Amino acid sequence: MLRRNPHHSTPVTTTDASAQHERTAAVRTAYERYLRAFLDGDLAAVEALVRFPLAYIGAGETRLLDRFPVSPQALRERKQWHTTVNADYEVSLVAPDKAHVILRSAERVRADGSLIETVAAFYAFTRTAEGWKLFALSDIVIPA
Repeated sequence: MLRRNPHHSTPVTTTDASAQHERTAAVRTAYERYLRAFLDGDLAAVEALVRFPLAYIGAGETRLLDRFPVSPQALRERKQWHTTVNADYEVSLVAPDKAHVILRSAERVRADGSLIETVAAFYAFTRTAEGWKLFALSDIVIPA
């Protein structure tokens, strides 16, 4: 069976679609593992999901890092961050060896539910022998 891809003139076979679905699910699982490790404050688990050096794209600069740029536990202590809610994310596109994930927005809140900040991010993942790993990210943080 063939179906038309509206963005390309080449038909997509259902086998291709199945492989794409499997890759997308694997990337989503990797991203959700990253989110869980970050929310749990587990820097070692976060870093296990990163292929270093990590390209970090900040305000007007790009750095290659050998460590994750922030400690979730330090963030928790410094900002009284309790958890993150209302995360709106999507695996936007997956190729056989690279994928993009977009966190449109999420809210970091204190234990009483009050808003600390709103965050958004872009993540690039690469397929490795150990599975999908984060290799680039850019974030925006807007204080409440």
